Amino acid sequence: MRTDMETGKALLNPEQFGQFMRVASLDNTILAEADFQYMKTLQKDLNTTGINGRVLTNGYKSDGSTDPNIAEADVEFGANELNARKLKAKCAIEDDDKEDNIEGQSFEQTLLSMMGERIGEDLEYWSLFADTDISRSTNALLNSADGWVKKCSNKLESEGLDSSTGAFNTANGPEAMFDAMIYALPARFRKNRSQLRFFVPFAVEDAYRNILMARGTNLGDSAQTGFNQLQYKGIPLVHCHTLDAEDAIDIDNSVTSFLTNPKNLAYGVYKDISVEPKRIAEEETTEYYFRMRGDVDFYFRNGSVVAKMTDSEAEELSELSLS
Repeated sequence: MRTDMETGKALLNPEQFGQFMRVASLDNTILAEADFQYMKTLQKDLNTTGINGRVLTNGYKSDGSTDPNIAEADVEFGANELNARKLKAKCAIEDDDKEDNIEGQSFEQTLLSMMGERIGEDLEYWSLFADTDISRSTNALLNSADGWVKKCSNKLESEGLDSSTGAFNTANGPEAMFDAMIYALPARFRKNRSQLRFFVPFAVEDAYRNILMARGTNLGDSAQTGFNQLQYKGIPLVHCHTLDAEDAIDIDNSVTSFLTNPKNLAYGVYKDISVEPKRIAEEETTEYYFRMRGDVDFYFRNGSVVAKMTDSEAEELSELSLS
């Protein structure tokens, strides 16, 4: 640890910071592949540049002379930002528990890793579902920012959520949703499908695995007996446990799937993560306060697709796929 001279807070040194972030992202599917940004300032620009449409043309007039008035390329500049928001966590350890632990005084280092793991779970949940329209009294974590699901430009709903304009019918199986998501993704972002990911909840992955299993092919056998990487039309299908969380589903009573290139997802953490112990002698307890700042955004907000279905539709997918 090192101590900030102005506030007296115990700050993680660079090695501890790196270890903390590795542990935080290790078992979190999307964070592990997303583009992590170390923020040296409280605001960081995500500069992006793209060229729309075609740029080549016939550069000569009918008489063969050069035409100086050819159309200019439409260069698109994006400037999404990461604006660090304050996040906190707290845990308490009784003296007896610390003294009886086999690691002794080094237990505090273990505690740092353990809290990093749990904070990482909450960080992925926050990165996905944060929404400033949610009241602080309803969810004080999600209320602090806007996450990837809200900021995504391309959003689809099932017919179960909107019977008149739903983009897909889950009665046709998970492939109907996959196709709708692929078509909703602008063509420029579909060029290299191996770099894309379908991040899905367990019900969707399980339903698709059951469909493959029912085909009676070598692929179906491996889907049943093993746990091979699934793909749909060349795009890897990845189960994300955060999408299964009850408090994620309860936000709007829907189940979320996500199509994106993970490197289009940016999340940043401001340079200082502090861990402050507070000694409570009369209770023979030490409280630890973890404090960090971070934010999330896309490089291209139209380069991803969010699809939602009802909880009951998700539960019925596996049954449909086995029928």
